[in-house]
Amino acid sequence: MIARRRLLLRMAWAFGSTVAMVRAQLVPTVAPAPAVPPATMAALLASLSPWSSTASVHTGFGYKNNLLLSHAGEEGSGFARGGIEAFLWHLPRGRVDYFAMLNAEGTRYSSGSSVDHEAEAYAQAEWRYRIDDRFKFSIDLQGYYLDEIFDVSDTDVQRVVAQLKVSGVTVGPKVRWAFLPWAWIEAQGIGKRETYRDGLNNNHVGDGTVRLGWRPGERFEASFAGMERSRAFDSRSQYSVSGRQLDGTRLKIAEREAEFRSDITWDAAAHWKSTTRMGALTYRDNGSGYFNYHARKVEQSVDWTTDDWLVEVEGMARRLQFGVQTVGLGINPPARVKEEYSARCRIERKVSERWTIYGEFNWERSRCNDPIASYNMNEGLLGVRWSWEK
Repeated sequence: MIARRRLLLRMAWAFGSTVAMVRAQLVPTVAPAPAVPPATMAALLASLSPWSSTASVHTGFGYKNNLLLSHAGEEGSGFARGGIEAFLWHLPRGRVDYFAMLNAEGTRYSSGSSVDHEAEAYAQAEWRYRIDDRFKFSIDLQGYYLDEIFDVSDTDVQRVVAQLKVSGVTVGPKVRWAFLPWAWIEAQGIGKRETYRDGLNNNHVGDGTVRLGWRPGERFEASFAGMERSRAFDSRSQYSVSGRQLDGTRLKIAEREAEFRSDITWDAAAHWKSTTRMGALTYRDNGSGYFNYHARKVEQSVDWTTDDWLVEVEGMARRLQFGVQTVGLGINPPARVKEEYSARCRIERKVSERWTIYGEFNWERSRCNDPIASYNMNEGLLGVRWSWEK
């Protein structure tokens, strides 16, 4: 966020400098200087590099108290974490610009007996065409790799926490049209291919989203979105109402989601910003409905930024109620219900042009009427980042 803001400030400075230089050449003074030929000015502007880039490297040390997201017998460990971030942008020439970015991070645990590392990598490239602020069209390509501990019990038959290696690629277009000065509509389509190391959950995803936005002023924007997603597994089977695998079948999932979002800038200097998201999701399988659930979620984030400081605070609450799965035994056992909570706080302090120190704390809590599916996790981290811009 800070790097991009500096980039925009530098672009504004470069534009202002160019305008000042042009004016200095065109506005006569007491002793006017020779006029610069248009061809010379065009050559000068053409000589400026159309590329802008930023990169950073970070490292830190911390402690995590529940590596396996366990209900009992929690396993904690100290860790070392490091990563890189890179951003390359071709500045707008006419109505077209494009960019690419890379983010990779790895964690090594010093005393974990069940898991000794985690890793993730994310890459994105986007091509954009725009007509002022009225119309925008883009094509987005993303790829990712995850080697982490996941709680996958939302869609599995029972409580399952596993270290999964997942890779995926997504591609799709997005169109945004501001049909009024204070209102816009956006449509996006995505195709995704996701593969797992064991092959069990390999799947194809088709995703469509329509979002309608309202922006009455520079400091407030609200939007409402409707999303529909279909997921087809390569080889995973459907399940009966009692949780028995049905051979010769293939599982497909349909998801529908509605979301409200608001973005507010609280002061004229844009130091304080907040984002609120509220949504509801229905998850349906193509069989007995064993995997079906309904989820509701709320997320809140608040950011405070200055030239040297950045403070980010985020929180999330999510509740899932399953339609078929139950907990316990008896004639009429209760439906399975799961609640998830998380919080994150990050503080950064810029100490020089290239160096930043930071601290971060993450907290997760999962509660379920099946006690074995409940856990708590805390993680703290202190680190340093080196940045470069061109």
